[in-house]
Amino acid sequence: MKEPTPIAEPTTTHAVDNPAATLRVHAAQIEVTSGPDRGKQARIDRPRFVIGSGAAADFRLSDDTVSREHLRLSLSPTGVKVKDEGSTNGTWLGTVRVGEMTLAAGTALKLGSTTIALHIEAGSLDIPLSAGTTFGDATGSSPAMRHLFALLERAAPSDVTVLVEGESGVGKELLARGVHTQSARAGGPFVAVDCGAIAPGMIESELFGHERGAFTGAERARVGAFEQANGGTLFLDEIGELPLDLQPKLLRVLEMREVRPVGGRGTRAVDVRIVAATNRNLEDAAQKNEFRRDLFYRLAVVRVVVPPLRDRPEDILPLARMLLQRLPGFERAQIPADVEVMLTRYPWPGNVRELRNVMDRFALLGPNPGALFDAALQSPRASALGNLGHLAYDEARRIAIDRFEGAYVEAVLERADRVVARAAQLAGVGRQSFYRMIQRARGGHDDEG
Repeated sequence: MKEPTPIAEPTTTHAVDNPAATLRVHAAQIEVTSGPDRGKQARIDRPRFVIGSGAAADFRLSDDTVSREHLRLSLSPTGVKVKDEGSTNGTWLGTVRVGEMTLAAGTALKLGSTTIALHIEAGSLDIPLSAGTTFGDATGSSPAMRHLFALLERAAPSDVTVLVEGESGVGKELLARGVHTQSARAGGPFVAVDCGAIAPGMIESELFGHERGAFTGAERARVGAFEQANGGTLFLDEIGELPLDLQPKLLRVLEMREVRPVGGRGTRAVDVRIVAATNRNLEDAAQKNEFRRDLFYRLAVVRVVVPPLRDRPEDILPLARMLLQRLPGFERAQIPADVEVMLTRYPWPGNVRELRNVMDRFALLGPNPGALFDAALQSPRASALGNLGHLAYDEARRIAIDRFEGAYVEAVLERADRVVARAAQLAGVGRQSFYRMIQRARGGHDDEG
């Protein structure tokens, strides 16, 4: 197996205040041995690694029989933990369908029409972990988040460009602000630009500014984001949405450290540190010529991927408590046990942003599970709670919980394409337990597909 190109690691040697801990594991290498992506390979040297066909996968396959997030690999001291993420066609080890197991030796795994050889390295690998569980205002105690924090702690004191990838709602801007506040530029401005929220014809002006009369409606000169951020940090959110024709101009600014306003004849020097973010796999987009490769490499001097909340369940309750206790008047508030169960079982498609909304509703509405989750589940069944205010508290809570379970069961079944075994796996309960949940929720039976 050829040595794969590693993901860029921070090159700065600046020390952090607290020495980082380490997680001693065995790294692994994977290679596609059959299927449309035969020959594709990667080295797994971080705590969490997802294989799938979706844009969020760390190792993206073009096989349409592979689910968007098909298989999760987690490095551990005893081997590699393998977990099928409720895929449609399953993960197979020979004739055995894999749910979750730890592999201590190399093997071949079949995902849809693709076969992947997994090789576990004999020597141990020390993965750096932050000594703390926060970075700026971002919080996480899971190994994946502490590893991410450790990388950003090393990168922040330097001026290197940082690329933060991850789904919407995982807290990419919080991490960017953390990089800014832990850098020598902390006293300068932090300017955020959402490249996906600006009309394509206005992005150049937004970034670089324009002179008076540069285009129709330009009645006065405007200073762009680069000049606004001079001496500080410019956060380019959703950088993957930047139009291709504008990408060479951004690359030139990054390399030359000067901007030319729209309609201007001269250039202006700027001193700006760039942190970019995207919900796309930008390396994959660059390989498909959907994003300029030279710009990708210029942005990804340090590249980190923020795991979605569903991949780090140990972070859910600490985050929920923190978000609740930050609200005025709730500094010592606790979350009821039944609500905690619901929080840990919900798949959180909206990530930390959605969790924040749920805790805001908890503070407003109290421990009414149905009212908390009806917007999150986006289900007609969940929103059909009616007015429970005329009932005693215990009875209203029982009804709300029953209705929540009905909405939850339906939401998970829809996500699992109505396959009960897969739905039970997504919910984190046994198959028979999930059947009982179905019976309690709607008194019916589903056949396994």
